[in-house]
Amino acid sequence: MNAIDLFFVRYNVLYDFWLEVIWEDVPEDQMRQRPDPRVNSLAWNLWHMARVEDSALTRFISDRPQVLDEGNWPEKMSLPLRHNGFAMTKDEVEQLSQQIDLSALRRYMAAVRACTQEIAAGLELPSLAETLSRERVEQVVLKEGLAGPRAEGLVDNYTGWSKAQCLMNLGLTHAYHHVGEMNVISSMMGLGS
Repeated sequence: MNAIDLFFVRYNVLYDFWLEVIWEDVPEDQMRQRPDPRVNSLAWNLWHMARVEDSALTRFISDRPQVLDEGNWPEKMSLPLRHNGFAMTKDEVEQLSQQIDLSALRRYMAAVRACTQEIAAGLELPSLAETLSRERVEQVVLKEGLAGPRAEGLVDNYTGWSKAQCLMNLGLTHAYHHVGEMNVISSMMGLGS
């Protein structure tokens, strides 16, 4: 099994089990709730996961347009945002949680998944060693607005990352981190895991 095969094994479990359970079992009003003002909603976490995956994999790995732009998703989701939610304030998280069209978000996540699967399936193992230049990271993070107005520190963080790091971290590990966060939020609301 190579790195791409391993990615697909864990990626498909993420979508076919963990995320599907959330979409099927959690009522819409609870998707928007924040059981404490210091935590994000399930809706915010799902949107954030999709935005990170979409922007990072399309722009850092394959250098193609984001799914967000190809499908007019900001309008469909009722969110005029390009960034991925990094460093949003509590008020901004609350506004997004209440405003987002959850049906459109689910469709956006499905479109992002299809794009990610296409990108990963088309990767050649040697290309995973290619690294991100500072200029490329600045272009995507700051000029294209990947991470919003308070994201300058991400440029230093992502500079020098390999495509393999982007695929595994931003396409997989990051999402599993938020699945754990959503399990805690669900427990706080009495939903279980």
